[in-house]
This record gives sequence, structure tokens and C-alpha cells, in this order.
Amino acid sequence: MRLPRFLLAGVLLAGSVLLLTELFAYRASGAVAFSIFTSVWLTLSIVNAGLGVFSAGYRPSEEAAALLPVFGLPAALAGVAWWAWPDGPTLPSPRLFWFLLAGLALWAAIALLAALLIPHATRETALRTAVAIFLPLWLALQVVNLLVGVLIENYSVAEELLILALNFVLTAAMPLAASRLAQRG
Repeated sequence: MRLPRFLLAGVLLAGSVLLLTELFAYRASGAVAFSIFTSVWLTLSIVNAGLGVFSAGYRPSEEAAALLPVFGLPAALAGVAWWAWPDGPTLPSPRLFWFLLAGLALWAAIALLAALLIPHATRETALRTAVAIFLPLWLALQVVNLLVGVLIENYSVAEELLILALNFVLTAAMPLAASRLAQRG
């Protein structure tokens, strides 16, 4: 039953990377998204296979056979997205909505992967780990967005600080709430 969850995590991660590259890289974002996603997803797929061999006791041949769909299906989907949108999808305004969507997809992918890759992880542990990974990563992405806005798009620092706060706080609220709810029971 792990395979469907891995595939869902891969699709969420691919979608998040596609949205984020479109929001950050205005040229060839389909190629950039595909390159970033397949590199990260191959690494995660190999880590999963290694955990299967060294922690769960599967034979390397069994994990090698599972590696193909775990990596291949989300990578193929990302390839189709790249083919369909070589310059990335056109995102209508407001950009805040797309950042929220990308952030929530990224957090969901991280939460699924934490549950799958941490041996014997409880739901609470997986969600706390996902929050600990997601929040600094999301803050770093929002700082990059601020820098793009100030240095490339010529917005003021004050305008971009407001956008950073909105993007970060609104997106961080759901992972924090989910982690709190898991702690309560």
C-alpha cells in the first residue's frame, strides 16, 4: 500500500515544483521544473529503495523492480507536463493563490514522504518532521521571492515584505494546525 502514497507524493511534489518554477523562472520553466523534480525524485526513490533493502529486509532485486514505478510514473507525468507546457503553465493573477497552492502541495508531499521514509513513524512524528522541514524551506523560498520582486521586478522592500508575510503565514498555518491536531489525538 506504500506505492500509491509514493505516487501521490511524487505527483504533489511535481506539481509544486512546476508551480514554483513558473512563479520564479519566467523562461523555460517547464524544463527547469522537470530537471529539478527528476533530480530530487530520483534521490528520494533511491533512498526509499535503500531503506527497503537495509531496514525492511527486501532483496535488492525486489527493490530494483519497485524503483521503476516509484520513480518512473511521477517522472513520466512531469515529462508530460514539460511537453505540454515547455515554457510552464500560464498562471492568472493573483500570484498569492498560486504560492498558497504550491506551498500546500509541497507540504503535503513532504508529510507523505516523512510518513513513508521514517521507519515506524507515527502520524504525529511524520507531521512534526514535515513541519520542521517545510517551514525553513518555505521561508527560504519566500525570501527568494522577495529578492526577485525587489531586484528584478522593481517592487519596494516594504511591498515585498508584506507579500513575504502573507505567503509565509497563510501557507504555514495549515501545516502547523495539522501538526497540532495530530498531537492532540
